[in-house]
Amino acid sequence: GSAKWRIKALEARVAAQQDEIRELKAQLAEREQSLTRLQQRNGVLGARLDDKEKDIETLEGRLSKLKGRLKDADVFAPRAWAVKEAVQGGYALEAAGLLPNANGSGMAKAKGASTNWLSSDDCDSPMVPAYQDFVRLLFQPSAAPLLGMVESFLQALLNKNPKMTDYTMVHNFLGAMENPFRSHKLWRDGDENDMLEVVDALEAYILSQDQVYKSIAASSSQHQAQDEHLQRRMACLNFVQPTHLDISKVHAAHPGLTIARQMLHRIHESRAPQEMIECVFRAARIIFRMLNETTSSEGTASADDFLPVFIYCVLKAATPGLYTAIEYMSLFRRPSRLSGERHYYLVQLQTAVAFIDHMDAASLTIDADHFNSKYAACENAYNARLSQPPPALDSTLAEPGAGAGAGEAGKPLATPEDEVRESVATLSLSQSAPAHARAEDTEDWPDPIYTSPARNSTGGTALNAAHVSGA
Repeated sequence: GSAKWRIKALEARVAAQQDEIRELKAQLAEREQSLTRLQQRNGVLGARLDDKEKDIETLEGRLSKLKGRLKDADVFAPRAWAVKEAVQGGYALEAAGLLPNANGSGMAKAKGASTNWLSSDDCDSPMVPAYQDFVRLLFQPSAAPLLGMVESFLQALLNKNPKMTDYTMVHNFLGAMENPFRSHKLWRDGDENDMLEVVDALEAYILSQDQVYKSIAASSSQHQAQDEHLQRRMACLNFVQPTHLDISKVHAAHPGLTIARQMLHRIHESRAPQEMIECVFRAARIIFRMLNETTSSEGTASADDFLPVFIYCVLKAATPGLYTAIEYMSLFRRPSRLSGERHYYLVQLQTAVAFIDHMDAASLTIDADHFNSKYAACENAYNARLSQPPPALDSTLAEPGAGAGAGEAGKPLATPEDEVRESVATLSLSQSAPAHARAEDTEDWPDPIYTSPARNSTGGTALNAAHVSGA
């Protein structure tokens, strides 16, 4: 009987152990389920974290682009003052003045304002934003279908010898290519501003092709005849001084005018319409900056102050082919992008060219006989230059100190920075000029004649080494 009781006791212990094992297995299963849930939650949190990190990278990229856009938008604005554009009422432009300086007059020097006109950093930003990135991505293997469509259109455009009237063909292609670029993986993460820049870069890529631009520019004999006439007019009116346009001596001697004229002259070197318009825009902004820096705190520069200075800069820049360039900019720049301040300055360029083309003694502050004699002398000199044969190559150019970059008597040619320094040196002398001096007495005022900016090794100008060229 004792053996039976011992067996029953052992069976009870085994049953108890089995119950404990089942409880432990149940607890283990619960722990495993909890662990699985935690792992799943960790996986979800990890995926969310990865998404957040990607969102942060995307936002940082957009922030960087936005800062770049703000810098490009403000870089040519007058420092320490805000430009408020009111397109109503015939493109009226109002500008707030500089902060007053210590004595409440003269040129204000607000904190952070740059008065270093010798710095060319402001002119180094690209004419077409994101153009280099666009070309780099367009030639990626994954973008081969898009590149094929662009190259096919370019070939079709060249085959028909594009003319000035073919702008709708270009606009239609740009509109048709917007969705393919927007849906492509290389560009789909961009915002609306990014897509606008992509289409702008595509426009520049197509129209900056040298064959395309030359065919378009040569298609209008009327504009070519107007360009030749305007070039002759500018040469014959080279004697015009700032006072003839009622420009003060302080403004006439300011180095900003030299920089603005150089920027206007670069229109002839550009090919894409956006590049040309950007040259006009930057030149005009530089002039407005100069006007407000030399305006007392009691008043600010207005459109009435701007236009005579702008006309003078256009005249002295003597940019070839302005009629063709204006028509080209007006037609081939996408209408949705030709608006606001840039359109306003393009209209001002048209006004300046028309004024120069019809300029006479009655439109200037000058004696009629003095105007006619000066005009006749400049016209005779211009005709004499046209009748002279091209100069033969001088053997002395091979001598040391007389090669490229050397001027008369072995002296180096003046660079844009030299012109600006010359204007800076004369600026202090101009402060004491009489406000209403006679034009005949002021013909010796500083008027540095434009010299083409020195080219760097990549073919760009010294003021803009990153100048966009045709691909």
